[in-house]
Amino acid sequence: MPLSEDNYWLPQETPLERPLCVALVICDVVVEDKRSGNKTLVGLFNSIVAPQIPAVHPRMFLMASLTSGRGTWSFIFRITAPSGREIFKMQDRTRFTDPLAVHDVIVELRNLPLEETGVHFVDLLLNDSPIANRRFTVHVETALPATEPPA
Repeated sequence: MPLSEDNYWLPQETPLERPLCVALVICDVVVEDKRSGNKTLVGLFNSIVAPQIPAVHPRMFLMASLTSGRGTWSFIFRITAPSGREIFKMQDRTRFTDPLAVHDVIVELRNLPLEETGVHFVDLLLNDSPIANRRFTVHVETALPATEPPA
């Protein structure tokens, strides 16, 4: 083990272990119990119905559960439209000390611009390499045909 300038033992670098993503979820709300750390995911969805395009989706959450990692890793959440245009990107770092622990990474998005209908992709990248993805579809609301009241 190497010595510092003050003759203290320096900890050896822990070898990196690449985390695995065991869940990637899109939902309306994530509620976290502060005492237990348990999360409740409310309103899981795979599609958004907008009155017209372009539109703005007011609020949504992304949650990724990562495990089996060791070391510090950069991650990116990215959302791309059907054309491939990036409409959201968020980058951060997380540190894994116990490969048996599960890290829930939660991101709140407000006012997501939706300028295309069709399949949108949510990607999770770890050190610039994809480890998970999820899709959601944007539809334009269609008017229901008028029905006559029963006679």
